[in-house]
Amino acid sequence: MVLAAWVVIVSALVLILPGAFVGRRMNLSWPVALAAGPAITFALVSILTVLYSAVGFVWNPISALVGLVLALAVAWAYSRLLRTGVARRFVPVPADTSEPGVGRTAMLRVVAGLGLGGLIIAITCIRPVAKTAFAGLDNISQVWDSLWHASSLRWIHETGIGSALRMGELMNYDTHGFNYYPNTWHALGALLFPLTGANPVELYNTYSPAVLAVTVPLGVASLAYWFARHRYDVDTSALIAGTAAAVAALFPSLPYVEVQLTSVPNAVGVSLAPVAAVLVLSVVRDRSRVLPAALAVAGVTATHPSGLILVGVIVGLWWLCEGLWRPAVSRVGDLATLAVTAVLTLILIFPVVLGTIRVADTNELPFFDFREEGIGILDGLAQGAFNGTIPLNLDHFPVWPLIIVTVLGLGVLAWLRCWAGLAAWLVFALVTANSVVSLGPLSYPLGAIGGYFYNSPHRLTFVVAIFSAAAAGVAIGVSVVALIGVIGRRFGPSDETSTTGTNRAGWVVATTYVVLLALIAGAAVVRYPPNAQIASKERGGKYIGPDDLAAYAWLASQPDAQDVLVLNNLDQGTGWLYPVTGVTPMFPFYRANEFSERQRDVFWGVAKIGADPAIDQIVRDMNVHYVIDSPTSYWEFQRGRPDPENGHQGDPFLELRENGAPGLTEVFRQGEAVVYRVNDLVYPPAPVEGVPAVGVPPPRRRPSADPGRGRMWSGVLGFGARPARRAALREHRAFCFRPV
Repeated sequence: MVLAAWVVIVSALVLILPGAFVGRRMNLSWPVALAAGPAITFALVSILTVLYSAVGFVWNPISALVGLVLALAVAWAYSRLLRTGVARRFVPVPADTSEPGVGRTAMLRVVAGLGLGGLIIAITCIRPVAKTAFAGLDNISQVWDSLWHASSLRWIHETGIGSALRMGELMNYDTHGFNYYPNTWHALGALLFPLTGANPVELYNTYSPAVLAVTVPLGVASLAYWFARHRYDVDTSALIAGTAAAVAALFPSLPYVEVQLTSVPNAVGVSLAPVAAVLVLSVVRDRSRVLPAALAVAGVTATHPSGLILVGVIVGLWWLCEGLWRPAVSRVGDLATLAVTAVLTLILIFPVVLGTIRVADTNELPFFDFREEGIGILDGLAQGAFNGTIPLNLDHFPVWPLIIVTVLGLGVLAWLRCWAGLAAWLVFALVTANSVVSLGPLSYPLGAIGGYFYNSPHRLTFVVAIFSAAAAGVAIGVSVVALIGVIGRRFGPSDETSTTGTNRAGWVVATTYVVLLALIAGAAVVRYPPNAQIASKERGGKYIGPDDLAAYAWLASQPDAQDVLVLNNLDQGTGWLYPVTGVTPMFPFYRANEFSERQRDVFWGVAKIGADPAIDQIVRDMNVHYVIDSPTSYWEFQRGRPDPENGHQGDPFLELRENGAPGLTEVFRQGEAVVYRVNDLVYPPAPVEGVPAVGVPPPRRRPSADPGRGRMWSGVLGFGARPARRAALREHRAFCFRPV
């Protein structure tokens, strides 16, 4: 747990401080800069990794620090530009509202809530893995996406290639075809290897919840602060925001389901979207925030494009419900300011737009369908509105205390006249319900919005839970403010709508807030068993277990392991060989587009190695020296004997398992994990000592950081390594139904 604690601390600092420094240099106040820090940090990572890849620089802590210095210089130039006479005509000094800004008291209240919420999330996610899962922090998540995330962390660290436009070089060892994947979260995490000393699996298991421990409470607090500011002053709104940040850690979706199902980049981007959205809303009153707001939105988008959709919905509903009717300057002026922010954002996210367009042919986001038979409309609405979708509907729904405070919070939002917040909650509750059951004529427009979240119920539930937690925090916070008012009237002077006043009143507020946070911490203790079970559920070794780790360790101990290729069955998840040991498997992930012909041939012809000259030549050409087999396969259709005529893919390694192959010699077995070495039938011994055998190529290593190579490799891969499963299965069948 010491390593885990260190990773959490370093992750928080690396995530917050670079963006905060840049934001402060662009004239944001320290509280706003710190809140926007994570989003701006991700924007810097996105921009720098693409630029470095284009000019041939590697991505590592030193180059990242150089990039930060350059960003600070640009931010300084921006702040100087704002002081020029020409800029003052377009960016006037904000009008003095005579209202105090965010001071020390407000900061302490928010930080206390954020700290408690983050601590609860980190402990709940990491402790069960470290204490109860096999291999501790080296435990392997059994969920599809985790392999890609862990591999990306290692690959970026080893190669220095952090560009989201070059992830195809990792996805397919042989073709290196183009692939766009929003990997900003991975590129930032790769910087932590030398800072923490963690290995890739340890880092993945601790860095994932560490980042969410920062972004989830921060996103919820930002929403709650925005809600509260419709009626309350800064200090009182800060108390409410801190309460919401702490309460967020009690919700099973924030982020325990996302940690279980390894949808971490999506969760990080979505949880930061409220921060970016609230910053965008502020540009109509302070136009100097246009560039930092655009940077924040760009960072959210680069982390995962779904975050951009949430920002757009919040800002759009705010404009329709509030901004249009109460303009800060004028309707045209406010709209023009928002439009300039949008244009700057589009410029900053150009790599995201380019990558998305290039993989558009394999994107079917609006058409993914995860609905289940037998769920009625009322049940679907209840699940969508109150966090009851799969997998929570099985054992963790309903959680009545959370539902009650959420409903009360929605009522308080109506009292606060925060119509945009209510509308946003309602929109995403309907979108989530539509992912569970068809809502008739609303199904298509709701499905179009949900498509950017893969119409996945658990991803959409995460969005609804952010609004629900903010509403619940507002309900509890407003109740505490009212209680403070009652205590103040009884025991001393105080203003019931404000938590500022005399020293005595200040002590009453502080004491009451500390008691409130202590009660929330107690509730977290009660919620720990179910939430910890959710976060660590997929850790039992169903696909990758101790036997697999032993096989990987044996392979890594071989003298030639780092210089050769290992043929593996991608359906079994044996691509974990790479993040665990650094040894290169032919198939590093469960899927990829554009498999080469020779990959297909050797995959389906594994049992013919040593008997088929054509297969043997492919083995030599690709420098394959080991084969690893470890059933079972991930999906049911990938198991059993292949039967293409009847539409059953099956397992091409089954014949090898039953009958062996002349050119393979078993060299390791533990449980069902077996390693074979390619023998002398394929690689005949050299006739003269020191002279290599004919036809044996030199070892092939992983790609360097040369930016030209990415442009030379052709082929189009799908939208990242994490499309919806159904699209993956269709593409996988197209590859697999081509037996030799």
